[in-house]
Amino acid sequence: MLLLAAAVFIGSQQCRPCHATVFDAYAETAMAQSSGRVEAIPPASFSAAGHRYQIANKKLIFPGGEATIDYFIGSNAAGRSYLREYEGYLFELPVTWYAQKQAWDASPGYEDHKEVHLTRAVEASCLQCHASRVRPVLGTQNRFGDPPFHENGVACERCHGPGSAHAHAPAKGNIVNPARLAPDRRDAVCSQCHLTGEARIERPGRKFAEFRAGDRLSDFATYFVSKLGRKDLKVTSHVEKLAASACKTGAGDALWCGTCHDPHTNADKSQPACQGCHQTAHRQQERCVTCHMPRSKAVDANHGVMTDHSIPKKPSRESQPRLESLTPFLGPADDRAFGLAYAELGDPRAAAYLSRAVPQDWPVQLRLAVLEPDPNRAAQLYESVLRANPYDPAALVNLGTHRIRQGRTLEAGSLWDRALLANPAIEEAVLNLTQIRPAKESIALLQKYLAINPVSRKALSRLAELRKAE
Repeated sequence: MLLLAAAVFIGSQQCRPCHATVFDAYAETAMAQSSGRVEAIPPASFSAAGHRYQIANKKLIFPGGEATIDYFIGSNAAGRSYLREYEGYLFELPVTWYAQKQAWDASPGYEDHKEVHLTRAVEASCLQCHASRVRPVLGTQNRFGDPPFHENGVACERCHGPGSAHAHAPAKGNIVNPARLAPDRRDAVCSQCHLTGEARIERPGRKFAEFRAGDRLSDFATYFVSKLGRKDLKVTSHVEKLAASACKTGAGDALWCGTCHDPHTNADKSQPACQGCHQTAHRQQERCVTCHMPRSKAVDANHGVMTDHSIPKKPSRESQPRLESLTPFLGPADDRAFGLAYAELGDPRAAAYLSRAVPQDWPVQLRLAVLEPDPNRAAQLYESVLRANPYDPAALVNLGTHRIRQGRTLEAGSLWDRALLANPAIEEAVLNLTQIRPAKESIALLQKYLAINPVSRKALSRLAELRKAE
């Protein structure tokens, strides 16, 4: 019996010989330019979230230290954030360039940090929608190969699937054309990056990173939205906003992202799309989207301004209501999915759902361990998590704390060492180890940590204590 080899990723450059016009046009789009290595960055001096910064020679300089500026994330249409690489580990820097404001300011989520925050781990899922063929290192939280991704931006195979078979023998049947797919598979190509919801929960045994163009996204994850509906905008809430629109309700599967967007050229096809249904609309000579798809500030992007895909008749000034409950938007929703979603949001309703969840796999057990008041039972849950996922940082750190309370110092140290292999910027693990290791070794641990996070008050204080005691 002849077995056919599965298609594999080969890189966008293999597409250009046959598709040069499309390739070159796409290279100029925002999606194609959404990540890369920083080659140069203009000098600057500014304040953000109460901290003073300078940018010079591809470094972010602040009182007490500096950090290299190694990679960028974002096309610079709305803005661009930056990453620092340390021994292969990636961390998000606390400042972002906001193109629409033409100003530097705090990165989203950094607005209220009282210290310069340098230890936010960049996981593979963070890069997935900005870069192509990401190269995470197994057994770590945020370490990657060199380079961390094979291709900058969103490459051809993100939307067309692995291209080896098509490059070998070009045919329509061995490459994905999203426009020819069934609606749920077609829409999944865009939804993989433009559907946010309130929570995305991977299905048991599935990984979002395994999704390929042509698959059903609902086979990999369940997405939840607010049952009340959001009145505000998120950066990538395009899909759920469009689904809530009267236009989508009326048109059904006939209206999708490709109706208004040409992904290869970034051409705007919205006006003929609107007039196709609204031939007698008022102000025919004006662009419909100017009023009916207004650009508004995104709640999760500081100064970022995004297009409202809910297509309102009039711009809404309503604030976001309190989250009453979640409802599934895409994918199956059972006790496990609801429990993990509520836990992700820090909602107390998580506990009841998680206790009924099937299967009781390691993501469920990890959340239950955090909620468990009995320390012995919590330790058993963490042990179970680590049998299935030996590299989970939270389980390693928390189980180490339990072992210390039991007087099992060597085991605790081993667990914290493993946590620092997963991510060397886990401050709690570093500080804990300095309580059980010899002074010389503890000083070396702190010095390594301070190379990543030079303004950590706790680490600096502990280092001073150890040096004073020498």
